[in-house]
Amino acid sequence: MDAGHKFQVRKLEILDKSKDDHSGKIIATGSVFIEKKFLRNCGKVGHIEDVVVDSAARGMQLGKKIIEFLTDHAHSMGCYKVILDCSLENKAFYEKCGYRQKEVQMVKYFV
Repeated sequence: MDAGHKFQVRKLEILDKSKDDHSGKIIATGSVFIEKKFLRNCGKVGHIEDVVVDSAARGMQLGKKIIEFLTDHAHSMGCYKVILDCSLENKAFYEKCGYRQKEVQMVKYFV
């Protein structure tokens, strides 16, 4: 059943170009996908996913930069909100980025 449910995805990768080998190793990444909801007159919601910063690159504000970029992108695409899931240990980081806890996530694994 396809009810015109389309997604748009935007991904950001930050590469380490400081090495002489020019390998361009990814040191930080994240993505946001935009979903049209049936509620709010098919309004758009941004879902931030897979935000990761290499442990050797921590403290460089890369995670914050990725969240800001993805949040700004979702806003520019007309999203009425952006949501994400995170572990309790990462909650404070996302709060510093302007996010707040809302409701509870439920999951069922098939593996």
